[in-house]
Amino acid sequence: MRNFIKSFFIFLIFALTLTQITFAGNQLKIATIFGDNMVIQQQCNPAIWGWAKSEDKIIIDFAGFTTHAIANSQGNWMTRLPQLSAGGPFTMKIFNNSGDTITFRNVMVGEVWLASGQSNMTWAIGWGIDNKDEAIRKSTNPNIRFFTVADDLNNHPQDDVLGGKWVESNPSNATEFSATAYFFASNLQAKLKVPVGIIHSSWGGTNVESWISSEMLKTHADFKNILPELIKNTGNFDNGYEDFSKKNKTRDSIIEHSNCGIKMKVFEPAFDDSEWKTMKIPCKWSDAGIRDFYGYCWFRKTIEIPESEKGKDLKLSLGDVCCENICYFNGEAVNRANENLIVEYQIPGKLVKPGKNIICLRILGRWAVGGFNSYAGIIYMESLDHDFNLSLASEWKFNEKIETETPEWKEYYNYPSFIYNAKIAPLIPYSIKGVIWYQGENNTARATQYKSLFPMLINDWRTRWGEGYMPFIFGQLANYGARNPEPEESKTAELREAQLEGLNLLNTAMVVNIDLGLTDGDVHFRNKQECGARFAQAALGLAYGEKSEFSGPVYQSKIVEGSRIRIRFSHAENGLATKNGELVKSIFIAGMDFKYIAAQVRIDNNELIVWSDQVPNPTAVRYGWADNPDCNLYNTDGLPTSPFRTDP
Repeated sequence: MRNFIKSFFIFLIFALTLTQITFAGNQLKIATIFGDNMVIQQQCNPAIWGWAKSEDKIIIDFAGFTTHAIANSQGNWMTRLPQLSAGGPFTMKIFNNSGDTITFRNVMVGEVWLASGQSNMTWAIGWGIDNKDEAIRKSTNPNIRFFTVADDLNNHPQDDVLGGKWVESNPSNATEFSATAYFFASNLQAKLKVPVGIIHSSWGGTNVESWISSEMLKTHADFKNILPELIKNTGNFDNGYEDFSKKNKTRDSIIEHSNCGIKMKVFEPAFDDSEWKTMKIPCKWSDAGIRDFYGYCWFRKTIEIPESEKGKDLKLSLGDVCCENICYFNGEAVNRANENLIVEYQIPGKLVKPGKNIICLRILGRWAVGGFNSYAGIIYMESLDHDFNLSLASEWKFNEKIETETPEWKEYYNYPSFIYNAKIAPLIPYSIKGVIWYQGENNTARATQYKSLFPMLINDWRTRWGEGYMPFIFGQLANYGARNPEPEESKTAELREAQLEGLNLLNTAMVVNIDLGLTDGDVHFRNKQECGARFAQAALGLAYGEKSEFSGPVYQSKIVEGSRIRIRFSHAENGLATKNGELVKSIFIAGMDFKYIAAQVRIDNNELIVWSDQVPNPTAVRYGWADNPDCNLYNTDGLPTSPFRTDP
């Protein structure tokens, strides 16, 4: 009876989805996700669906089995194949009684996973990873197949994806594969010895709510009133992605040729900036009212330089600045001193004079964001002998309207449900083993909200696929941004903590990546090999029952023992360790004032004992609580500890 109810529920969801399809014509059609080189999930009853003439009988001949379906009055049909064991290659033939035939060749049966999220899942092998050339050279493996879903957007669920095709892994194809998903598949295939198929559907710079169905989001207090109005205001969105792409090209063209500020000589000391607004940096531009913006913003600051520094070379450090930037000092363009995330300029002594000097910056804001993203301590100007140091973490004049106006910038891809509608809904109910997910950077400003949205996404997808508690494995955000040696509040750390909420759901696992980011590096870390391997290790333990540890240590509880705090973890049963026997880094302790200072630490088998002589009555501990912490605590299985805080 229970199985019958489950089957009926699955059918009901699919039927409701298909009622949106209006079929025209007699030709037999099948969803784009099916094709040559595809991988069909083994040991289940995989779904197959398409369109035909109303009442047409459809026959599927595959792997020695014959399966039937009948198109309904709207021309939709769907059926499920018998359970199959891994193998292949096979040929699949689909035909109807109207004489149409579709043939798919080189079809394999094995394990299929959906890989989704934002840019660290999108990041392709060919875009630049550690040992890229070697990875591409060794990528030939006909037992690894990829289907990359074409980008598309819509305000209503779509019946089919815009495009994509299944391809085998080889040097010609692998450059465009998601690097994380590829190394996940490679490790999984090597262990399981069966074909592995990846359906890759991700999009860089996207919010989690973009990937959740509107039906589910309407149950969330923050979105229930937004969605109906949003759908109404966007009207007929059939050409929405095409319109979005055209605006992008127009915008990029205008920006590329924009030089109004340069023609106006905004950088000259005599330029009148008295009517400009002010921004106290560091901050996100959005905090100063610059929102939905794509273009150049100009900044000016007047500084005082003492007589002793006349004619001396100076260093200007701006920290992490959002995008491309140019610096002028007293009206002259100066050279960038480095190409790192931390922006530094070399100011020639010939431009330096005692008294008032003018710094002028021209900075590009992209993807509707911009900002001075580092902590105040690395935004300064100093002499090379360090006799002079001036903090620039203060108010600057700014103007975002100097350059040519760009077309209205709408982040359609971050409208709630818009990506789900076009890149996830049309894939359902293609049978998959589970999901690997890497996303969260875009939601760092709303970590508290993420605690409810992320579990909502997991439950939404599981419900719609109708596969029960299908495995869902997610990556915790890696370290990125400017490294601050001092304790700091961190929205990124809060988001990592919010991601932990996903572990409260059954059959989930979290991949900790806190040691894979770059020192003062961008968000796109290059060691995708290790990230993919950790995803595979988690899958082997969670979904395939391998008897080995597949998670890094996760904070469980604390016990105050006089002047010390004992920290206990899950997933550390075999003990804790640091690499090369180092002292534990990035760990801080606080008393009732919650002012954190560096702590002393001792590893006691699978627990930590934390203390400081300066904190006689400790109450709380934080580990890795920063945008880009230097973390080095692992379990003895070699998996890193998730950052944590014990304070409320």
